[in-house]
Amino acid sequence: MADQANSYDEIPYGEHFFPYTHPIHLATLGTLFGIETPAIERCRVLELGCAEGGNLLPMAFDLPEAQFVGIDLSHRQIAHGQTVINRLGLQNIDLRAMSITEVDDTFGAFDYIICHGVFSWVPEHVREKILAICSRNLSQNGLAYVSYNTYPGWHGRGMVRKLLAYHVMRSSLATSLEQVHEARAFLDEVVRVIPDKASSYARILRTESEYLKGVPNSYLFHEHLEETNHPFYFHEFIDLAKTKHLKYLVEARSGGMIDNLPEDSRETLDEWAEDELAREQYLDILCNRTFRQTLLIHEDVRRFDEPSPDAIESLWISTSLSPVSADPDIVSQTPEPFRMPEGEANLSTNDPLIKAALVTLFEIAPRSLRFETLWERVLSRLGRDANSEGQHDRDHLKQALLRCFMSSLIQLRTRPPVFATEPGERPVSSPLARFQAEDDERVINLRGRTVRLNQFERLVLRALDGSNDRGAILDSLLALVGSGEFSIHEEGRPIEDRDRIAEILRGELDPCLERLAARALLIG
Repeated sequence: MADQANSYDEIPYGEHFFPYTHPIHLATLGTLFGIETPAIERCRVLELGCAEGGNLLPMAFDLPEAQFVGIDLSHRQIAHGQTVINRLGLQNIDLRAMSITEVDDTFGAFDYIICHGVFSWVPEHVREKILAICSRNLSQNGLAYVSYNTYPGWHGRGMVRKLLAYHVMRSSLATSLEQVHEARAFLDEVVRVIPDKASSYARILRTESEYLKGVPNSYLFHEHLEETNHPFYFHEFIDLAKTKHLKYLVEARSGGMIDNLPEDSRETLDEWAEDELAREQYLDILCNRTFRQTLLIHEDVRRFDEPSPDAIESLWISTSLSPVSADPDIVSQTPEPFRMPEGEANLSTNDPLIKAALVTLFEIAPRSLRFETLWERVLSRLGRDANSEGQHDRDHLKQALLRCFMSSLIQLRTRPPVFATEPGERPVSSPLARFQAEDDERVINLRGRTVRLNQFERLVLRALDGSNDRGAILDSLLALVGSGEFSIHEEGRPIEDRDRIAEILRGELDPCLERLAARALLIG
């Protein structure tokens, strides 16, 4: 374990946020399965392997009265995370540099336990301890999240991992970063010179080579060059969980895998699977799944066999989907496409109820609605009388919304996110996003989603501490132009006339503030 700690000190995992580990999302899933999950507002959350605490920070901001504890073996990452916490003035998050094996009963009970990117990457005795913590330190109706690499998808990826590890071992490189660069170059070269480029072997190598080009060095090193990486078949992981009196609830993120199967695949899956657990295993076999994000509960907790559409009535609903058409036809059965931002999953439907619901949610985005309000607006939009509509259509819409949620096309929450929808006289941006915008174009908004900002949006966001009106914001932007940190161009040339610069900035400021509000980055 000491060597592993040193590797994370040398190449830190970094500040990453995984919205599907947020206790609000976990509680939402529990609610759909009929579990009375612990109250979110004052919950206790434990993260095993928290790195720099980047996953806990948005949660701590979102739930100021809840308590968050993160542990990690890397002293460097914990120290960096504590520096950030101190700078942001957070009082409800505690990061500790220690081993997972040191967690005991003195930590007390936690309502939500998170273990992301750790289970497959530690030795067997640590994996056993993780599940023991999820059993002994989990409150009665609490939820535990554990992610792990999964077979059969990892058979191909594991082969590439072994090839890279062999080559790097023979290269005798001194630093981890040098090993990463050598691994990338080696894989590219193998793909280039492999004799039978049409073989299945070559296709696997090409696929992995393209995949690894899009990942950071920290991921490649810790995923492919670390000593330990142990994938599991789903049934093997569940058997391990059962030894600690834990049972399966659902995947934190499923991507609608079953709904997206062709009809013959779904029929065959139903023939093979005699129960839920078998269905999940056969689904992995059909889809070649490589990674799971599994929620566990105590074995004596009662749960529904399937998520309940009726539970949606108690939840808040929102979406990032937008209609492709500027004037979508929601009344007829003509298919209408909807799309997610930044090339995420898309949806096309000819169902008037679903079309009307998605357009309604789009128009009020990024805000949320309760189902009853959404139902009333859908009927009004379709010109239908609530008194004449049967229970069938109401149930149909709830079932459709549930499928959209399980496919990550809409968001359901036990409580609505809090943010400002209008900039106001002296706008205030999220302190966390303001901090992140200093060094990164990606920030976490107040809906728990990552959004990407351009340079101008970042500079404006950083000025929104509540003390500046638009005149002061404009002055700060002009100062940045004067210092050379920011420049404005016309026809490919930088503008030097200060009055012209001020005119352009003045015209861009309000639209920028409105965009930041629309992305849930401003505090009410």
